[in-house]
Amino acid sequence: MPLPVDPEINKLADNLVDTMRATFDTPQNYRPVHAKGQLCKGTFIPSPQASTLSKAPIFSTASTPLILRYSTDTGLKDLPDNGENGSRGFAIRFLISEDGHQHYDLITNNAFGFVVSTGEAFLDQFEAIKDGSKEAMDKFFAKYPHAKYFDENQKPAHSYSFATEQWHGIHAYKFVNAKGESRYFRWRLVPWQGVMKHSPADAKKQSTNYQFDDLTHRLNNKKPIRYRLLAQLAEDGDEVNDSAKVWPETNEFVEMGEIFVERLWTFDEGESKGRQQKRIIYDPMPRYIEGIEASDDPLIEVRTSVYLKSGIIRREADGVMTDQKVDYKCPR
Repeated sequence: MPLPVDPEINKLADNLVDTMRATFDTPQNYRPVHAKGQLCKGTFIPSPQASTLSKAPIFSTASTPLILRYSTDTGLKDLPDNGENGSRGFAIRFLISEDGHQHYDLITNNAFGFVVSTGEAFLDQFEAIKDGSKEAMDKFFAKYPHAKYFDENQKPAHSYSFATEQWHGIHAYKFVNAKGESRYFRWRLVPWQGVMKHSPADAKKQSTNYQFDDLTHRLNNKKPIRYRLLAQLAEDGDEVNDSAKVWPETNEFVEMGEIFVERLWTFDEGESKGRQQKRIIYDPMPRYIEGIEASDDPLIEVRTSVYLKSGIIRREADGVMTDQKVDYKCPR
């Protein structure tokens, strides 16, 4: 997973990581983003029609093993599941080769769309949050009206559990099939149990770790979590390079397969204790797969750089060596 070639993107990512760490007072040995999380294992089974849209091998193979991670979206390692922040992340790695070096990462969030359109705007948001004053946030919202709309209308509510959460791909990507035909799309995962959410009042009544405790209970009792993997296809006029622009729900959705979350990652699978939890870095840029290509959304490369720098901090804090040294100095 290389850094973007544009040094300005990496400089912006440095500033974002610095600001996030300062905002959340993230400890040295934790990721500045998505610090609280749980790794799982599972399986993907494609639908019959998936291979007509994309020549990606995951759609022409009977099944593909998965490494999945549920997480919160901040650098707060003890962020309570019943707190005000209901934002959650769900990342899925499709292991195309047995050794895992060839893979495809699908990264989702439980919010519809994204708060801003660019990395610069995202940095402005975190600087306002770090400031902590109403004046700073009002200034940010005045500069980015969509962010105010998102804050008031699109912030996710707390789900009963991860098994009843719907997940959305932030960015648009492009399918390319064996005939060379292409179509832009966004990912969506729909739970087979249905979407079930707490009211704010009911969410506060839950335990501080209720979602992750429920995940552990389900999987330890051999109750896999199951999602439908859908592709929302872009129509004429849909913005494919702006994560903040939500597409109409009237767009066509295509069933691409099923995701099964089957068990927690255990520490006796050829890895030293916790090593995979510390090593794994999910990549928003599709690099090792044919049939899925990135759009020109500027946030894709920004997130790639931020995630890599964040993950390297996590690895090096526990003495896990990495093949690539990122020139990054922790601000703390």
